[in-house]
Amino acid sequence: MITLLLAGFAGLLWQLAPQSYALWGSYGGLTLALVLLLGRYLQQLDQEVLALNLQADSLRDQSFNLAANSEILGELKPLANALNDMSAELMRQRATLYQRELLLDTVLQTSPSALILTDEGGRVLLSNPAARHLLCQGRKFDGSLLSKVLADWPELLQACQRAQQGLIHLGDAQSVWHISVSPFRLNQRQHWLYQLKPMTREFKQEEVKAWKKLIRVIGHELNNSLAPMSSLAFSGARLLSQSSAAEPPDNQQLVQIFAHIGERCQQLNGFLQGYLNFAKLPPPVPSLVNFPKLINALQNQYEFELLGDLPRHAWYLDGAQLTQLLLNLLKNAHEAGASGSGTTLKLQEFPQQLVLELQDDGGGVSAEVLQHALVPFYTTKVQGSGIGLTLCSDIMESHGGSLQLLNQPPGLLVRLIFPRITDTTPSQP
Repeated sequence: MITLLLAGFAGLLWQLAPQSYALWGSYGGLTLALVLLLGRYLQQLDQEVLALNLQADSLRDQSFNLAANSEILGELKPLANALNDMSAELMRQRATLYQRELLLDTVLQTSPSALILTDEGGRVLLSNPAARHLLCQGRKFDGSLLSKVLADWPELLQACQRAQQGLIHLGDAQSVWHISVSPFRLNQRQHWLYQLKPMTREFKQEEVKAWKKLIRVIGHELNNSLAPMSSLAFSGARLLSQSSAAEPPDNQQLVQIFAHIGERCQQLNGFLQGYLNFAKLPPPVPSLVNFPKLINALQNQYEFELLGDLPRHAWYLDGAQLTQLLLNLLKNAHEAGASGSGTTLKLQEFPQQLVLELQDDGGGVSAEVLQHALVPFYTTKVQGSGIGLTLCSDIMESHGGSLQLLNQPPGLLVRLIFPRITDTTPSQP
C-alpha cells in the first residue's frame, strides 16, 4: 500500500514538475528514508511475532514456564502479557488437577471397597488393589474381560450382568458385600463402574445388637410372666399347707389362682409363638387369589369399608400370607382407635402392579414411630412384641413387593405394592 502511494505521488509530481531535479532528489531521499524506516519496523515486528510463536509452541507442548523476551517486545507487548496470564492460569489449573488426580489415586489405592471400571464391551480398564485382592489374589487383570475374571464368582457375575444393586454373599455365608453398578459416558463412550463395599463387620455388629435386644425383650417378657406365676403358685401352696382335714382349702380361691396361672401361660405362649412365626416364615406359595372370599374372611373379624371394585384380572399371591398380612394391619388400626366406618380398604390394579391401600382414622403416629415402625422388636404398646409390622414387611419382601407407611389425615395410610407374578413356583428362601 505504501509502495502504491509513493508511486502515485511520483506520477503526480511528474505531471507537475517533470524537469525539477532538486524536487526529484528530495523526493528520492524521502522515499529511501521511508523505505529504510519501514524495513526496520517490519524487522522489529517480525522478531516480536517470532518470540510470540515460540511462546505459543511452548503452550502447545504444555510447557507453561517459557515467556516471550520482554526486551524485544513493543507493539505486541499487550498480546504477550495476555499469553503470560494464560500460561500462569494453565499452570495453576494443571497443579490443581495433579493434586486432585493424586488424591483420587490415593483414595482408589487405599479404599477397602473393590472398584472396577469397564468399557462398553465389558473389558476392564481400571481396578484397585482391593478388587485385585478379592477376585484374583492380588494379580492385575486390567485388560481382561470382566466375565472371565468373574468366572469363579457366578453370583457376582450374575449381579453385574443384571446391574443389580444390593447385598450379596461372596465366598461364604458370613462374607457380606454391597454391590453398586453405575453407568456413565466418558469420551462419548459408555462405561460401567462396579463397586463392592465390605459389609461383614457392620452386619455382625448389627446382628449382635439384634440378638442382645431380642434377649432383653424375651427376658423381660419371661420375667413379667414368671414372677406373678411364681407368686400365685406360692400362694396356692401356702393355702394348701394351711388347710387340714377338718378345714378343707378354699376351692374358689384355688380356682382363681390356677386361672391366673393359666392366663399368664397362655399370654406367654402367644408371645413366644409370635416370634416363632416370624422366624419360621415359609416362602410364599403363589396361587390364584379369590378376592371376594378374602374380603369376606377379613370382614368376619374386623369391620372396614371396601372402596372401589375388586381386581378383575388374575393375581397370583400366597393367600394365607396375604390374609395374615391384612389381619395384622386391621388389628393395628383397631388397636390404634380407628372406627369401622373410618377404616377403608382400596384395591387398585395396574399392568404390572397390584396396590392395596388401607386407610384408618386413628389419628396417625408420630414421626419417631413412623421411622422405627418396621424395625424388629420396636413397639409402643404395653404388651406388644414389636414383630407385627416386621412380619408384614417380611411377607411383602418375600413377594418382591414393598410396604409403605404414611401419615394421611385422619389417620395412617398403609400402602402395599405387589408386583405381578407370572411364575407360580414357590420361591426359594
